[in-house]
Amino acid sequence: MTTGFVISGYFLPIVGTLLIAYLLGTIVYRLCLHPLAGVPGPILAALTYWYEFYYDAIQPAQYVFKIQKLHKEFEPVVRTTPAEVSIADLDFIDTIYSPGPSQKRDKDIEKVKALVLDSSIGGAVGHDLHRRRRRALSSFYSPRQVLRVAPDGEVLNLSDLYFGFANDFGFDQNLMAGLPGAHTRRENFNGVLRAVKLNSQFTWVRDLLRYLARSLPLTLSSYITPQTDTVGRVGQENINSIVHELHNDHKLPQSERSPRRLEDEAVLLLVAGTQSTQVALSLVHYHLMANSTIMANLRAELESQPSSTLAQLLQLPYLNDVVQETHRLAFGVTGRNARVSPDQPTTYVDKSTARTFTFPPGTSMSTSTLLVHANEEIFPDPFAFDPGRWLGPAGAARKNYQMGFSKGPRMCIGMHLVNAEMVIAIAAMARWNLELFATSYEDVTFLHDYHIITPRLDSKGVRACVKSRAQ
Repeated sequence: MTTGFVISGYFLPIVGTLLIAYLLGTIVYRLCLHPLAGVPGPILAALTYWYEFYYDAIQPAQYVFKIQKLHKEFEPVVRTTPAEVSIADLDFIDTIYSPGPSQKRDKDIEKVKALVLDSSIGGAVGHDLHRRRRRALSSFYSPRQVLRVAPDGEVLNLSDLYFGFANDFGFDQNLMAGLPGAHTRRENFNGVLRAVKLNSQFTWVRDLLRYLARSLPLTLSSYITPQTDTVGRVGQENINSIVHELHNDHKLPQSERSPRRLEDEAVLLLVAGTQSTQVALSLVHYHLMANSTIMANLRAELESQPSSTLAQLLQLPYLNDVVQETHRLAFGVTGRNARVSPDQPTTYVDKSTARTFTFPPGTSMSTSTLLVHANEEIFPDPFAFDPGRWLGPAGAARKNYQMGFSKGPRMCIGMHLVNAEMVIAIAAMARWNLELFATSYEDVTFLHDYHIITPRLDSKGVRACVKSRAQ
């Protein structure tokens, strides 16, 4: 008993001493010995992930805007977490996202964990695995395939309408036949994206829950499995055509045709193909209703081709400038869409100081779309909706900085489908006179980063009154 008392008496001091030693060692390593120790940035960001947590979870979803401010103080390179850097030099974008065939780019595994769809194309961390999954899906999203699926006084919620449209066009769900259902699902998707942001701060919790799930009694897991199986049946008809093709593609290894892999892919395609398109279409229609000159220019072009096919719409210059400007202000994936060089160091030279930074393999590197699309040197008055900025040689040069679909081998696979949806919807809705109803700029502008742009959190979406058919 005396021995036990002595041991217990020493236990807490020993544990406390070890904890203090660990914390001091971590501080010294991250601030002085870490390969990124010389990269400028806030001390707290270099020291702890709680700095990121504060701006993304407490603020909430504001870290991308904080990083934009940090670049004005420390530019052009900022250490945003103990193991991550942000680079605001737009000439360095291709080095991060599209370095060429001799260099690979992986995803940041911690950010992939936040998505909770490890078996999807978006969950492929490694370069080679992503390439294999992309190749398996690419035929479904080719320009030729997109052309084959072209569809021949009331207050409307355009956000719900466009959510239903994106579902119907891409996944044949007929949500537009019941807009209340579209509204419910749109709100559910918003909740999913906000959960992804929180997941990014606690990826270890997800790993723990998955471990516990494997340890569940058979009776409990037999109840859960049918519930999770329903997720893969969302958007059943068109999604299943893709899933069946993948399942029956015997060129793929069995691991790439497993039920979990197919379920993750189905969910990702549905979420990515619906919510971001809805946001972009709501945004563009707000700006068209708010700016009569832009709407008049668009209608004049559409009147010159009154019965355009999808292929013809995709060739209309002003309509496509409207689409380009929409992608710019929709900002694509809004967060730090980070890349990792798995096996080679990456070197950056600050042009203003000639200082050289060498990022070792495994460093998470990013340039957010906010830093690119809101760059005043490339896009003057960056938050103004101005399709004219894409005209002429200057507009062609600006397309090099279009990050709406990212860049490089991980560029959005659904780009052609999204553009087709947008020209069809914009051309159709421009033929009607609508008036904004209880909707403001804060219902469409980028105020929070929940993987895609999120306006004020209490927004009811873009709403409009139908007045008449345009003359």
